[in-house]
Amino acid sequence: MGQQSSSQDREKEKELMQRHKIDKRELETLRKLFRERCGGKHKALTKTKFREVYNELFPGKSTQYADEMFRLFDMDGNGEVDFVEFVRNICMCDSDDIEEKIEVAFALYDKDNSKTISQTEVRNILEAYANMFGGRLEGGKTGAQIAKEFFEEMDADGDQTVTFKEFREAARRNSAILSIVNPEPPNWNN
Repeated sequence: MGQQSSSQDREKEKELMQRHKIDKRELETLRKLFRERCGGKHKALTKTKFREVYNELFPGKSTQYADEMFRLFDMDGNGEVDFVEFVRNICMCDSDDIEEKIEVAFALYDKDNSKTISQTEVRNILEAYANMFGGRLEGGKTGAQIAKEFFEEMDADGDQTVTFKEFREAARRNSAILSIVNPEPPNWNN
């Protein structure tokens, strides 16, 4: 059984490398990072560990945003993020493929999986995002202020919900709408 699981894991990793255009070295770097974050004997990130990572990286309150990202990363809904889920989501969030990034961002905004985004969902995720940086973003705006601007831009037909089509069109015009999927911690490159 262990051999079959190992064989399946190698197959999944090969698929990840092909799909996300990463090489063996990059995969090993991600594996090292993942193991460091899991700590000890754990083979998956728990929600608690996931929160710890965000709290280490950002100066503000990160728990709410970390929980939203955990929801996105935990693709099978088992309450843990395994290595394959971790790599897949890291690659998707950091992707140069705009369509892939749009899909990830839409899923992050669409908390209730209704296939539409409400103004409340936009406000909640942008407030969580802003809280990681002390509550204010570029230009001193709050998450709620930016959410209002983004929602007005996204809701092309004015029906108070945003479809995937509306979201895609708005995100293509304004890439800032996608910035929530790949926040850069302060002093990240220093």
